[in-house]
Amino acid sequence: MLTTQGTDDDQDRRPLVTEERKAVFRRALRRAREAAGQSQSGLSQAIGVSRSAVWQWEEGRAVPTEGNVAALEQELGLQSGGLSRLLGYLPADAVDRETISVIEALEADSKLGERERELLAAMYRQLVKQREAPGDDG
Repeated sequence: MLTTQGTDDDQDRRPLVTEERKAVFRRALRRAREAAGQSQSGLSQAIGVSRSAVWQWEEGRAVPTEGNVAALEQELGLQSGGLSRLLGYLPADAVDRETISVIEALEADSKLGERERELLAAMYRQLVKQREAPGDDG
């Protein structure tokens, strides 16, 4: 049985999210948003929440509901369950490990420092931009 947090309303009950999970999630969300070329405002409008909510998630001050996490994954083009797994909403083995995203791989590599993660994420964003450039045949 999962321990939950939230109100007594069963619709708003979520698994407890540790500070470590929150930190990994917030970094992964920010990187995924930036890789997708989305602003906090644009992302918030796309998934139907306030810009403040996206800011709070990225700052680790709050965590999204499971429904909002699913909307984030879809809007940012992430594999279903990737962000949910980071928050503990899904067990780690619920998603095939071979299909881990680049952002998740960066977050999961304990040998990388923050500066290295930032540089690799920037390189990945540049590759995505080049791939999506008009007239690019791949």
